[in-house]
Order: sequence, then structure tokens, then C-alpha cells
Amino acid sequence: MKNKILFLLLIIIYIFTPLVILFNNKLYDIKFYILTILGILIYIILKLFKIKNENLGINKEYVVSLKRNVPLILVFVVIIVISSILGLNRYNPNETMLFYVFYTFVSCPIQEFLYRGVFGYFERITKYKYLWVILSSICYSFVYIIYRDLLTCILTFIIGIIWYLLYRKDYNLSGVCLSHIVLGILTISLGIVN
Repeated sequence: MKNKILFLLLIIIYIFTPLVILFNNKLYDIKFYILTILGILIYIILKLFKIKNENLGINKEYVVSLKRNVPLILVFVVIIVISSILGLNRYNPNETMLFYVFYTFVSCPIQEFLYRGVFGYFERITKYKYLWVILSSICYSFVYIIYRDLLTCILTFIIGIIWYLLYRKDYNLSGVCLSHIVLGILTISLGIVN
């Protein structure tokens, strides 16, 4: 019963937050601060429910996780560079170095915690293994509705599935975090996504 209440509370937060940002332009301007606060809030809620870090993908098994993600990272780099050469850039990047530091050390780790670590916890305590892959990817993609770009939502759903399947092999966030950082920095800096 405790986990059902926790799941319901989290799903409400995961749905409500992007919708509020989507319909409030002032909140859109501070979306990264909201994400940070949301990550901290959910971590505190999980701690109040006495969930251990190890069950959320925060553990010492990072070497295997990092190695497992290297092939995917290399594929990302090749695809993104080819996309850029072919002129598939859609935006003129204008992010500062401070943005990339924040993205690397705060935004990506929080996103991986929220969409892989939290859903991985529920997967491990239930018998519905593939349900969590889909729910995680839907919620991860849904947060991107704030950009009002269907292609971004579709691509984040697909990559969400890939990252979740990689994450569930060892339930460690470090590899998918690194993959997320590389993919994000390349696609943002080359103007493929906004």
C-alpha cells in the first residue's frame, strides 16, 4: 500500500509539473530550476519512504555501467556529427558555458534519477517488468512537451526506452548519465535540439 501511494504521488508530480510549465511562460524561463527543485523534492519523498540509494541506481557499480554505455555513446556521436554535416540543425545554439556545466552536473543526473532510478525502483518491487520501461519513457518524453516540439517528444520517448533497457542491466545511473550528457551536449551545441 505504501508503494502505491508513493507511485500515485510521483505520477501526479510528473504529469502536473510539465503541464504547469507548458501553460505558464514565466515558469518556462526557470524550467531548469524547477527540474532541480523537483529532483530534490522527489529524493526527499523517497527518503521519507525509507528507500535506499542502492534501490535508486545510486551505488558503486559504476564501471560496468559506464562500459556498457560506451558503444551507444559512440553511435550517438557518429549519428549527430553526420546529422550536423547534412545540415539537419534546426536551431542556432546560444547556451553559455554555465549552462553546459549545469547540464552536465545537475540536469542530466537529476533526469536520470527521476526517469530511470525512480521507475527502476518500482520495477524491482513488482512483477510487471516491461510496464516500467514504457511508463518511464512516457513520463520522460512527456516532460519535453514544454518545448512544443513533437519530434523532440518522439525522440525522447525512443531514447528513454534505450536508456532504461541499458539501466536495468545493472541498475546504476552512471552509464546512462554519461550517455545523456554526451547526447544532450552534442545535440544542443550543434543546434539539432533546443
